[in-house]
Amino acid sequence: MEAKETVASYFDALANGEVEKALSFFTPETKWSQPGNNKFSGVKNNLDEIFKMFEGIMGDTAGNMTVRPHGAMTESGSFVAAPVWFTAKKESKTFDLGGMDLFEVKSGKIMHVWTFSDDQQVDDEFWGK
Repeated sequence: MEAKETVASYFDALANGEVEKALSFFTPETKWSQPGNNKFSGVKNNLDEIFKMFEGIMGDTAGNMTVRPHGAMTESGSFVAAPVWFTAKKESKTFDLGGMDLFEVKSGKIMHVWTFSDDQQVDDEFWGK
């Protein structure tokens, strides 16, 4: 599986609400770098930490957080850049914001994810500390 196909399959699984399938494209050692200054920011150093972050995000939003590709993915060797769009609601707040995810893929597995927000301040205010 090419790097871009791996990332597309990950997003397809997320779109179908299949979180376990989405995470099956990761390794136990996959890292996730989440920017900003909020309760989900920082580097997640393994699959368990990534899963806990996903659980926290879904708990915060009562399961309504979605992320989907928002434009063409580009590939350079083992790296895939994917423009994304995030939507979520919690209490009286709404989150509707673009960004970019960068994936490093080796042997059909996602090794590292870096996320970038179009407006980190909005991101931080929505998620809080």
